[in-house]
Amino acid sequence: MTRWARINVFLIFTIPQLGLSSNEASSALRGGQHTLQEKERSLGSEDEYYQFHTGEFSEADRKFPLYVSLPAVGALTLISAFFTLLTQGLMGMDTIGLEIVEKGDDEKMALYASKIKKVRSSNSNQLMCTLMLGNVLTNATLAILAADALTLPIGLGVAVVLTLLFGEVLPQAAFARHTLQVGARMVPLGEALVLLLYLFTYPLAMILNLSNKEMGAVRQRTQLIERLQVLSEREHQLAAADEIAKKVAEGALLFRNRSTDDVMTPLEDAYMLPSSTRLGYTTIRQIFETGFTRIPVYGQHKNDYKGLLVTKDLMLADPEDEMKLGDFITIFNRKVETFYRDTKLVEVLNKFKKGGTHMGLVREVNIENDTNPYYEIRGVVTLEDVIEEILQDEIVDETDVFKDVDKQVKVNDGRESRVLNLAVFNPLWKSRREQLSREEVTTIASHLERVCFFDTGEESKLCLSIQAVEWLVAKCGVQNRTRATPPGVQAIAEEDILYEKGKEADKCTLILQGRVGIRAGRDEFRAEAGAFSVLARDALVPGAVFFSDYRAFLGTETVRLVQIAKVNFLEARELDRDKAQLAQAITDLAAEQQGYQSVRKTTNDYNKEGSPQMATL
Repeated sequence: MTRWARINVFLIFTIPQLGLSSNEASSALRGGQHTLQEKERSLGSEDEYYQFHTGEFSEADRKFPLYVSLPAVGALTLISAFFTLLTQGLMGMDTIGLEIVEKGDDEKMALYASKIKKVRSSNSNQLMCTLMLGNVLTNATLAILAADALTLPIGLGVAVVLTLLFGEVLPQAAFARHTLQVGARMVPLGEALVLLLYLFTYPLAMILNLSNKEMGAVRQRTQLIERLQVLSEREHQLAAADEIAKKVAEGALLFRNRSTDDVMTPLEDAYMLPSSTRLGYTTIRQIFETGFTRIPVYGQHKNDYKGLLVTKDLMLADPEDEMKLGDFITIFNRKVETFYRDTKLVEVLNKFKKGGTHMGLVREVNIENDTNPYYEIRGVVTLEDVIEEILQDEIVDETDVFKDVDKQVKVNDGRESRVLNLAVFNPLWKSRREQLSREEVTTIASHLERVCFFDTGEESKLCLSIQAVEWLVAKCGVQNRTRATPPGVQAIAEEDILYEKGKEADKCTLILQGRVGIRAGRDEFRAEAGAFSVLARDALVPGAVFFSDYRAFLGTETVRLVQIAKVNFLEARELDRDKAQLAQAITDLAAEQQGYQSVRKTTNDYNKEGSPQMATL
């Protein structure tokens, strides 16, 4: 059926539906026929006449024969795939990503990234324009040849399918995990294309360089944190090192927004000491057991900050002196930093890095009383708190008692049940009370023999043998005296007085530990007697009455001493004249002391020191 016949049939069925009269329909048919005849007379050849009536192209209408255009379409499809791979390999990763890979641990990947970065750094915009121009030219040519070979609608559809499927999707899907490897191997081809299309791409690249210089993809901190979390979720079994690295990275990103209020230890949980504290054995041991290395010192109340005690400074403190903590810290003049609750941790870390101190007080202004505002301490922050915020984990050292001081969470690694032999640092009377060890008896007896009971060459009234002196020391025992007079009070309590000036005394005193204060002379000259000092030796002289010419009293909080009564000295003197009787007295005293030890349930170490002879006294 010819085109004219088809038109007649179309008009025959269409005109009644349009509601036209017979005259109007006849006029329309004659007008359409006239128009068609005019068009047919304008056709110049039979091919054009055939193409007009059938809507199909003849062989002569194709610009290229099929044996040329169809292979060209296939080749252009491969070239399109090549440009896709080239673009993906050279431009798929930004400069920041290339730098990260270049500095990574994988040497091969670092080499690939270095090659791509080199060609990108020269002129990234011109390379991009070259690849885009080449890809557009290829795809446009492919579409033209396909339309020439297969008619316009079919050719357009074939070109879209080939370009999309074989030129874009399959190459990208196949080499998505090998972007750097492909890009590094295609660097020479990319450079060659840049030179080939230089004249066409250079002007556009210069415009792009002026308006937009490649900077790489810069992500916000929240995006980076989310990226880390997504990566960790995909890798369900991260190694321990990778897990720590992830925490550190997250902590470093969140660190800039944190303030001291987020990490400080509240004041009620902070360990502080008043300046009036005496640095005796008990206090120093308590400081050690807390595990803190820096302790703030306050005056009347905790907002009255006085200074900082660094525990290593206690190496220079003599517990027997029991020096006031407030006086001790003025020697070193340690400083702390001061921060506000909204101070950023970045600023805190910068101050700590300067080395002045690693502890700071967090304070704020209290304006409840408008006429007298003052700074109120809210908490304590240390360098360890800042580092823990970055690491997103608690740092526990060998001396820590609590893992989390704020929540009172203990370490619970067995250290709470570990028994430390801290008693060796205490005064001996803390562990041995009224008893004297073998070594103590021997040492004290030797000392008293040299300074008190020695032979003067004449008829000495105080001379005793070493065995008699040992019996005398064991008989008298040791006293542990605690000072009753409060610190700072001038009036000495009666129970602290050992000797009163002008009063009779019948005891000789040997100081083992601690200090005894002395006031002598009309002007009450001040002096102190320390360890192994002997007072009132002449009080033991037989047949004489001794009156003290000085006043002696307990000078420190605790004093350990041996007081030898005159009656005990006279008994030792009688025993010394009969060696057999002295040996029997030593044995009896040893048995008595051994029974006393069992009743008191003292430690087994005491029994290991010797047999129930004088050596065990």
